[in-house]
Amino acid sequence: MKILIIEDEQPQAFRLAKCLSEIDDTIIVKDIIPSVSQSVEYLKNHPVDLIFLDIHLSDGLCFGIFEKVTIECPVIFTTAYDQYAIEAFKHNGIDYLLKPIMKEDVQKSITKFQSLTGYSNDYKRILATLEAFEKFQNVKHRFVCQLGRKLKIVTDSEIAYFYACEGSVFIRTHKNENLLFDDTLENVEKKLDSYHFFRLNRKMIAHISSIKEMLPYSKSRLKINLIPEFSDDVIVSYQNIRSFMKWIKK
Repeated sequence: MKILIIEDEQPQAFRLAKCLSEIDDTIIVKDIIPSVSQSVEYLKNHPVDLIFLDIHLSDGLCFGIFEKVTIECPVIFTTAYDQYAIEAFKHNGIDYLLKPIMKEDVQKSITKFQSLTGYSNDYKRILATLEAFEKFQNVKHRFVCQLGRKLKIVTDSEIAYFYACEGSVFIRTHKNENLLFDDTLENVEKKLDSYHFFRLNRKMIAHISSIKEMLPYSKSRLKINLIPEFSDDVIVSYQNIRSFMKWIKK
């Protein structure tokens, strides 16, 4: 098993190399490299089976390596910080070890690497789970709106659609209330559950339950009739139809 250690703290790197040799005598530590730039040059010409990769290197964050060279093998990230876990799993990560690293931690990581079958699918599954969790945490479910001189809280399940009008954003509820909402459609779109909401055009984001019917329209576009009814024609452009139909069929 050919392993590359990328670590800018030499004592840490030597301890890890010694630990690996004690765990499995078939492991060969091919090299110890301290920087992003040297790692890029090395990996262009030297394939390895596994990389132990420190996140903070002498010339920047390790993620810069992945921007300059394609890495096919699994990566075990090592760091004193825990905020990079999701980013790490986007870059072939199969484990994430927090310093100080104990021998038993390394043993578990090596065992995990050795037991992996269909590695690519495994790490992509882990990444998908992490991203789904991160997205779930960021989804907004309650909105504070203005109704006359009063403030009102509405939940996402009460909302038929968001729409822009004369520089302001409004919420139309299933009860046909029009509520002023102090935000932009761009920001709103980022906070909504994309399973239930879709950006129909630059002026409208609709909940799936508000779509009454879809009608062919000129220039290969779609006209959407909504519930409650909207005063203007709601048109989905030709360029956006494929994404819209994919969303509808979820």
